[in-house]
Amino acid sequence: MYNIEYLVKETGISRRTIRYYIQRGLLPPPLGSRRGSYYTEEHLTRLKLIHELSQQGTPLIQIKNLIEEKPDRHLALPVAQPRLQRPRFERVNLPHGLELNIPQHLLSNQQIHAIRDFIIEIIKGEQDDDEQ
Repeated sequence: MYNIEYLVKETGISRRTIRYYIQRGLLPPPLGSRRGSYYTEEHLTRLKLIHELSQQGTPLIQIKNLIEEKPDRHLALPVAQPRLQRPRFERVNLPHGLELNIPQHLLSNQQIHAIRDFIIEIIKGEQDDDEQ
């Protein structure tokens, strides 16, 4: 039998978060009532699993669904795939409110500046043609 402080110490999860998991149905409520309430090894194991999956980027609703599908086999749940990194873009502002977004890993800064300069020259050339 464990108290909530023991769960906090063993998992590094705050009391508030543990109570939130109980409220959301991810973790069963403690046994007993009020000051006499306690948690079991099942609570600790489930809490560790929830923490591990959430650290891997699994949304809480998905964790809940996984636990509900296999309540007696919660240790055998599949490991969530880590979230894919979103590509970062280099934003290049151009005349006339135009914007060029290039994935950072795709081109060097020198290449990006060369493209920007090329586009600016095209825009200037178009403006010169319109004036004539």
